[in-house]
Amino acid sequence: MTRKQKRLLSVAVGIIISIVLLWVVFHKISLTELIGVLVRVNYWWLVPNVALVVLSLYQRAFRWRYMLDPIKRVPYPSLLASTCIGFMANNVLPLRLGEFVRAYSLSRQDPEISKSASLATIFVERMVFDLMALLAILGGVFAMSTLPLTGTELGMSLEQGTYLAVGVALVGLIFVLFLAMKPELAGSLLVRYLFFLPAGIKHRIQEVVLRFSRGLEFMTDQVAIFWVGSHTLLIWIVMGLSNYFVFLAFGFELSLAASFILLVIVSISILIPSSPGFVGVYHAGVAFTLKLYGVPTDQAGAFALVLHAAQYIPVTAMGFYFLKTRHLSLKRLEEEAVEEM
Repeated sequence: MTRKQKRLLSVAVGIIISIVLLWVVFHKISLTELIGVLVRVNYWWLVPNVALVVLSLYQRAFRWRYMLDPIKRVPYPSLLASTCIGFMANNVLPLRLGEFVRAYSLSRQDPEISKSASLATIFVERMVFDLMALLAILGGVFAMSTLPLTGTELGMSLEQGTYLAVGVALVGLIFVLFLAMKPELAGSLLVRYLFFLPAGIKHRIQEVVLRFSRGLEFMTDQVAIFWVGSHTLLIWIVMGLSNYFVFLAFGFELSLAASFILLVIVSISILIPSSPGFVGVYHAGVAFTLKLYGVPTDQAGAFALVLHAAQYIPVTAMGFYFLKTRHLSLKRLEEEAVEEM
């Protein structure tokens, strides 16, 4: 199977999963019921929700600056533009190309920041800091509130999954620190286990590792790690709070803890392959969480639609705005991202 065929298969699988999960969420809800719930929503509560979603993008760009500072002090507007473009790309492009698009759009704006270094910062941001922040939030919710999963088989599975995620995060952190502090040694060890490859390819791998490690230089600075970690926790707290305002819009009498449980479960659910914009997997994660709290099926489905739209629309609009103002081509950025896959 060629690379193009594999990509097409991945896209097809994602679309099928999205369709199936949309059917699971909405097949028992009549259009009349859905419209009935939607017309009763107090949409004014979406104003603070959208404001917090937009604020989180500004926070992400600000956090990114601490990661890139060892390479170059990148102007904040460029960081914000690339952040918004990347999140927009995840909403409109298949195969979750947004992270590649984000890195490449920054390199297009500032050639001194290599694609490899930019991707390295995004990798650490997603696989280490974001994961550990979500786990910290989940641990805090477990400690301070009684959850509807407590004592159930699903609850125990979630607890075991949390421990597994902690282990993965710690392994990732150790790997990143090793690569940041000993990039030459890491490259040498890697090619040693790839002894079967031609010398030219092994040499190129070492070069890629060295370029990649440039984006990890901030990991050797304790002050930078503190600020990146602090901003990461703040980002996810803001996102959790944003969910609560949609609870108010629907008149749900759910606790603030429920909004953070919703945040964690949806963050896990969107890891499942899907169509662009996490359609289906996002809605299923939302509906599943609300049903745990006894929310009726029709209200859970309507809530999923509104919450997804409240995040999708402003993020996508901001991404296209910065794409235009920065004179970048989404098609070209997509082509560059696909070439790396």
